[in-house]
Amino acid sequence: MQNAASSSGLRTVVVCMLANNLTLGLIYGTFGAMLSSNEQAFAVARDTISFGMSAVATTTGLSALLMGKVVRRITPRIAILIGTLSAAVAFGGLGLTTSITVALAMWALLGFSAAMAAILGPVAIAAEFFPAKSGKFLAMVNLPVVLFVSPWLVTAILPALGRDGVYMAMALCLLPISLLVLLALPKGTGTTAAPPPPRSGKPDQTMLSRADFWLITLGIAVIAGTGTAFTVHAIPYAQAEGLSVSASALMFSAYMGAGLVGVPFFGWLADRIGAPRALALSGLVQCLCWAGLGTMPPVAFVPIAALLGAATTPLTTLHGAAMAQIFGAARVGTAMGYSFAIKLPFLFVAAPAVGYVYVKLVDYRPALLAVSATLVVAVILLLIGGRLGRAMSARQVNA
Repeated sequence: MQNAASSSGLRTVVVCMLANNLTLGLIYGTFGAMLSSNEQAFAVARDTISFGMSAVATTTGLSALLMGKVVRRITPRIAILIGTLSAAVAFGGLGLTTSITVALAMWALLGFSAAMAAILGPVAIAAEFFPAKSGKFLAMVNLPVVLFVSPWLVTAILPALGRDGVYMAMALCLLPISLLVLLALPKGTGTTAAPPPPRSGKPDQTMLSRADFWLITLGIAVIAGTGTAFTVHAIPYAQAEGLSVSASALMFSAYMGAGLVGVPFFGWLADRIGAPRALALSGLVQCLCWAGLGTMPPVAFVPIAALLGAATTPLTTLHGAAMAQIFGAARVGTAMGYSFAIKLPFLFVAAPAVGYVYVKLVDYRPALLAVSATLVVAVILLLIGGRLGRAMSARQVNA
């Protein structure tokens, strides 16, 4: 089995990366670029349309919680396949509807697809086959190629295809990826096809009683919420500050493109200093960048966005690596599920809160400075949580 896993390792990485990019990448890479078009199509205000991203984030967290244990039974291959097909249906639905209610349901379905194809499936593979290099594996899977390209590409093709055509094109792109997942990924990845061992409620209770788990998860939750807010409001903010549509898209592309460097760097760093420390460093960089966006002139937005992207886009990688390092293959799915559930309020509130401030003040900058302040809290939580986790591990070794 080990030889088979080694021979199919590169294929597994490539297929997982494609599935990740064309689900999570398209969801987050196109939402901001499509924001104005969706406002017009559904005849709603910006703070209302921002709830689309909240729906994505909410169902991502709920799906991670509910499906975390299931993935080990249905295998990561089937989990990823379900995710890619769900995303195709959701993008197609967005292209066909003019109802904000239906659109919110489609964004919710996209959250489910992201949990299955981009989070639970790859993290299960990482914990099973690459326990010592989970950060590196997840970094390769999460390389944000589509996140980098999609904002610019959407703004370029939107005038020709229209809003509906862009969404239908995204749906069509996912069909061959689904076929590739079905044919190229091994049917029985690791031990996931075997039924899980009998368990009482005690292991989960022990997990939820760990202070390091809570502190690290809360730090991740704050960072995740601010990242969602940037995804939704970056392009509208840049345009409000006087940048053109193309320059605003360039800023967002710089944010996503920097992840091509940031994701592998922070994945490498997580394997060497531990994921909590890597997360704290990431949060510190983000804190400074948000303050810069709130105080600097528009000419500085592109380089600041690039630095912010290098620190923010590795979050999915670092989150998975942290849970894999703490809990191992047997419990990482459950840990990710609980962790994502705890993140839900932060993910749900962040983007609408920034939109609300803009609607009331007609100015994004106060909200950006508030985001910077919350990231200070995240850094402190991660540093304390990481220290407690290391102390707990040392006590277990000595015992």
